[in-house]
Formats: sequence, C-alpha cells, structure tokens
Amino acid sequence: MIVVGSGLGGLAAAAYLARFGRRVLVAERADGPGGYAHAFEAGGRYFDPAIHVVPGADAGGTVDELLTFLGVRDNCEFVESDLLYRVSIKDDRWDVPFGAEEFVEAHVRAFPREAAGIRAFFGLCGRFLEEARQVPVRLGMRELGAAVRRFPVLFEHRMRTLGEVVDRYLIDPRCKALCTAGWPYMGLPPSQLSFELYARFLFTQVHGLYHCVGGFQRLVDAFVLAIESRGGVLRYGTPVERITLESGAVTGVVLGGEPVTAPVVVSGADAWQTFDSLVGMGNLPTAYVRRLRSLKPSLSMFVVYAATTCDLAGATHETFAFPDPDHDRTFRGILGGEAAASVIVVPTLLDPSLGPPGEHLVTSTALAPFDAPWPELKARVEDGYLGLIDRIYPGFRDGLTFAQSATPLTLRRFTANRDGAAYGWENTPAQAGSKRLTHRTPIGGLYLSGHWAQAASALRVLVSGSHTAQEILRQEGETDVGPRW
Repeated sequence: MIVVGSGLGGLAAAAYLARFGRRVLVAERADGPGGYAHAFEAGGRYFDPAIHVVPGADAGGTVDELLTFLGVRDNCEFVESDLLYRVSIKDDRWDVPFGAEEFVEAHVRAFPREAAGIRAFFGLCGRFLEEARQVPVRLGMRELGAAVRRFPVLFEHRMRTLGEVVDRYLIDPRCKALCTAGWPYMGLPPSQLSFELYARFLFTQVHGLYHCVGGFQRLVDAFVLAIESRGGVLRYGTPVERITLESGAVTGVVLGGEPVTAPVVVSGADAWQTFDSLVGMGNLPTAYVRRLRSLKPSLSMFVVYAATTCDLAGATHETFAFPDPDHDRTFRGILGGEAAASVIVVPTLLDPSLGPPGEHLVTSTALAPFDAPWPELKARVEDGYLGLIDRIYPGFRDGLTFAQSATPLTLRRFTANRDGAAYGWENTPAQAGSKRLTHRTPIGGLYLSGHWAQAASALRVLVSGSHTAQEILRQEGETDVGPRW
C-alpha cells in the first residue's frame, strides 16, 4: 500500500495499516515527515509551525489510546496547558479555564447579565454533539425521517452558522465576541463558520489541551517509528508524479519516473492536486468532478516566529488577540492584508527546553489570504504582528532576539496545498462534516485521509487517518479493525 504525503493524516493511516500487517510505503515530496507538523530549528530555538496543543493526550483520551494501540505511547510525553485560552479584545482580557462547567461559568462571570443566554447557548452545543454521536454514519432515505424526529437539535442546526446560533441567545457584542473567540482556529468568522464544526472543536478541547514535550516533531516521529518498526518505508524528497489506473482502479504510482505497483493508494495530499494532477479529472465521474469544483479551500496563514529575553510576566500559553469585538470587521482587515487578529503562543512557558536559557519563544499565527502581494507586504505585516505581541506583552520587542515569518506562499511551497490552505476545505456549513469528501473515492483502491476529507483540526486529522485505514481493512474483509476513535 502506498501513502501519498506524510502529514499527520497520512502518517496515522500508514501506521494503522502497518499495525495490521500491511506493507506500507509513504512517499513525501519534502525532505522530512510531518507536513504542517514538521518542525524547524534556528539558532538553538525549536519552533512548531502549526500544532501547539492537542486534546485527548491524557490517560484514556483519543491521542493517548491511538498511540498506545500503535505501540508508541512511551515515545511521547505530554504536559497539560495552563488555560484553555486567554482572550484579549482591545483593553479587555478574560481567562477561559478547562472543564465544561468551569468554562461556562467563566463566561457567566464576565457577562452576568447574559447568564441565561450563555448557559443556553453552550447547553445547545452539548445537546447538538450528544445527538451527533448517536446518528449513524450513513443514513438511508427510509431512516432519514425517523432520525429527524429523534434528533431535532442536530437537524435544526447542522446547516446554521455559528453567528446565526449565537444571535439567538446573546445580545452584548462583547459577550458574543468572547463566546466565539476560537474562530481563528477554524478559519472563518462566526458569520460564516459552521456551527457544527465550532461545537465539535470547542467541546473536544474544553476537557484539556496538551503540549508534546520536546515539540510536536516528537509526535510525528512516534508515527514514523510505528511505521518503520513494522517494516514500512518512508521516502523523502520523493513526490508522486502520477497515480496509475487500469479499468477505473488504482494500480500504483509513478515515483522518480519508475512505476511502483500497489492495489491501494491513500492520498493525504491536497484533494484538488490528487485528482487534477495525479489522477486526472477525466478519470472521475462527472458528478464527482462537479462536487470537487464546488468546494472552496480555506484561507492560509501568516506565521511569525520570534524569541525575546523579556520575562513575559503574567503570560499564558495561548492568547487570542483581537482589535475589537466585531469579528467581521477583523476578518475584513485580514482579507485586506492587515495585521489584525492573531493567536499568540508562548510554548516555553510549558517547555523551557525549546529555547536558550533566558529566552521565551513566541509564535503569532494569523489567517491570511493567498492572493495578496506578499513579497511587498511581508515586512510590514510581520512588523504589525510583532507590534501586536508587544501590546499583549509590553517589553517583548525591547528584548527581541529573533524574528522570522512565513507567508501563504511559504505554506504552499512546503505542502503544495492549493492556495496554501491551512485547514483543507473552508469550514462553512455547506462544507462541514458529512458534506466533505468521504475517505473512499470513485476510483477503486484510492482513498483520502486528512483535512481534505472529513476532518478539520489536528485531532480530527489523526482520527481521519485511522478511519481511512479502518475503511480499507473492512474492504479487505477484516472484521476486527480496532476501536472507533
């Protein structure tokens, strides 16, 4: 079996298949594994480009159980973050703690006049997810009517935006802004973001977030070990040139001009690139091509990596920083190439080993459009985000020892993702959950894994890889394919 791309979705699929005795080859165009999770070092400083925390790394959590199932749990040590996040909007700051009840009550304390609406809104999120967990993955037309009656909250809200739902329960604009502050990690403001995906995102994180000690390259390396220890092979600097077909089914791939045969190919690469460049749209059913053309990729990112000797008194691991409570206005600024909202992470608060003694590492991650003139804008936008960090942590710039930034062009260069997309497909209601591409494709033996299939976060990408592998194993007649993560 051949896996195209070594992002976390591809690695999880490959490791899972190797766990079941399949011979696996992972072909990666870059010079190392991990995709967006591939770390880099500069001057003794370690930086994670995209993943800063994951949920489910505690005992019994999804990441913990998956690594245990693959036999590599001892290769990763995790430490819990200090807060779910801090929110900074103009001169206001709120700390949001872990724990479902504590999370809700923190919002109530911040806006006591909105207490009933806050509890009702987050209660709705919980009921929505409880119903979603009970609905079968596939529903036939005969079962649909009964499902709509049995799960009214799910079917009423699954096509709504986050903003539409929040507006039904809350009045104060600042309260709305706080309750929806995590939207930058989903790529769209509340007025456009899928309520379903936001609810899933929020409630997977509220019980705890964890940093991988030594950086998330350790997590990547654990999956690599799970593959190689069972005879799998990873080839770096080796882009797949073509996926070969015969009679509508996969026969293998072309690597370095040479054919490599395999009955199954899993693509963790950009879905558009997979079908347009590697398969050929002419080999797909017309309806599938039409669906592909209707899907829109997410925004990209502008990332600043920095280090400072400032002691960052009162800092927290993760801060969502906004210029004002109007998230739509902030989003328009982002689309205009401004240094607007940012997620500011200080990983050395949890893991001092990542940087030199006496320094803190700081990463600013911000949404960004691909089609801006980045060669001309880069220096100005980097300066803007350094200024935003300095506003959150006064004295940061006085102690600045290192600064480097990555634009959407950088993201596309390293991953080949269409338009440097950060989240695969855009997270609108029309592209959420079951409305994304499934793991199986119309091409026999060709499967998708990662955030171009049914996934929208780091945890979901890992789960997506596992589900892809389980789908393949079931197709091959396996009856016990492991837990449903």
